[in-house]
Amino acid sequence: SVERKIDFERLLKRLSPRDRRIAVLYAFGHTQEEIGAIVGLSQPTIHRVLANMNKRGEIWRVNYREEYI
Repeated sequence: SVERKIDFERLLKRLSPRDRRIAVLYAFGHTQEEIGAIVGLSQPTIHRVLANMNKRGEIWRVNYREEYI
């Protein structure tokens, strides 16, 4: 929905550049392994970053890919 996209954009502004990139890749449907390969971090590190965002209520999985195809 439009509201979720606006909330997601607000979230991105609060994140560090590294975490912002991870959140965007996750939102677009990449796996933790794929994200790790793209940003040069291990899958467990990606998992921790996403888990910390989730604990703070900052992240949810949104697959924007389908909307742009």
